Amino acid sequence: MSDMDLWFEDKRANGWEMPSASWWKRLPVVRHIRAVYHRVRLGHHNAFYMSIGMIPSGYDNWVIYGIAKGMERKP
Repeated sequence: MSDMDLWFEDKRANGWEMPSASWWKRLPVVRHIRAVYHRVRLGHHNAFYMSIGMIPSGYDNWVIYGIAKGMERKP
């Protein structure tokens, strides 16, 4: 199974939906920069919440992968 197949399987199994984004945020260079930015922010966010005993659901990582692949919905 490819990564994209697993991504779609997670979408189906969990009922997750991608957020919408305007056209310019879905451009290839912009979406990759956004994915890196959000990956760094998520790392800090998860580090804090894991330090107080919370476990991340995986949705945020799923969304960031979707951003990098241009899977956001049109507004």
